[in-house]
This record gives sequence, C-alpha cells and structure tokens, in this order.
Amino acid sequence: MVHSANRDLGPVEPNRAVSPVISVILMVAIAVILTATISIFVLGFTEDLNDTAPVVGQTSGEFEPGSSSDEQIVRITHIAGDRVHVENIEIIVQASGPNLDSNARLVNLPADSYFSNAIDSTNVQGDDIIDTSNGAPNQVIVPADPNTWAAGDTIQFRIKVGGADFREPPDRTGPEANELEVTIVYTDTESSAILFEETFRP
Repeated sequence: MVHSANRDLGPVEPNRAVSPVISVILMVAIAVILTATISIFVLGFTEDLNDTAPVVGQTSGEFEPGSSSDEQIVRITHIAGDRVHVENIEIIVQASGPNLDSNARLVNLPADSYFSNAIDSTNVQGDDIIDTSNGAPNQVIVPADPNTWAAGDTIQFRIKVGGADFREPPDRTGPEANELEVTIVYTDTESSAILFEETFRP
C-alpha cells in the first residue's frame, strides 16, 4: 500500500504567536502603573517632610543666679541645626521651690515693645516671674535682633528675683526657688515640637 507523503496536520493556530507579545505588553503596562503609583507616594511623602518642625540638632543651656547686675539670666544657644523663625516659638518657664510653683510662657514673639531690647506684658502669660523691664538683657526674641534663631544665636531673658529667687542667703530677697525648667516649643500651624527642654538646679 502506498502512503501519502502529505499528512493532514489540522488547522493552523495563528494566535499562538501573538500570546508572548500580549504578555510583554501587559507586563510593561503593570510596571508603568506601579512606577507611577510609587512616584506619587514618594513625592507626597517628601512634601510632608517639608512641613515638619525644624530640627535643632544641638543646644547649650545656661542659668546662673549671678550677681545683682547680672542675675538669673537664662541663655539658650543654638549650636547646630535648622534656622527657626522666632514668630513660631513659645518659651515655657516653670520655677519651683519649697513654697513656690510658678509657670509663665513667653508668647507673641518677637516682642513689639516700645524699647528695642524689651519684652512687655503682652509677651508674657501666667505668673509674674519673667523680667519685662527695659533693662532686662533679652536677646533674639526681641526686634533688635534678627527674627530667626540660627546656629550661633542665643535666646536670652531674665527671671525676676521678686517672682523666683534662686540666690543663696543673705542675697535672697524673693520667694525661694531651687529648680527652673525651660522648654522651647515650635508652634507652627502645620506641626508642633519641643526644640529645647532642660531643668536647671543652680
């Protein structure tokens, strides 16, 4: 019997050649969508970082009862980190002693006093422990100085001996105080953070 050399292979399936191409197109499309999604997330996260509070990397705090001409002055020096606009900070001061528990807050900074180196009653909330006289040695938080607290700048103000007296007898004339806590708070509308916090025990 003679067999035919031409065998019937059935109908040709043209779609088999197209399948790999469609797979590649789908993979590329998925990769593009994922890239776009991740980009939106990362960019959004970066924008959020720009809205966070500044970072004050290092600070140095100092408080000495001092002499009558240079008494009870708080000095807080910005050593390293971001610049901070003074209008975005408040300073919380707490003085305590055997019969003393006083709290005050420096607000509405920089000050807008008639005297260029003074804060006044509109800048102080709470107890009367912060010196608002023209002779008080204020710094950075008043208009006479730049309105930013940057590296190398010192915030400075005086505690009234009549409100909290940290001196030893016989110099002490006001309420006995033995602990002073100072906190600088960043109060921008978008975020808030503590920039400095220290307790002094002279």
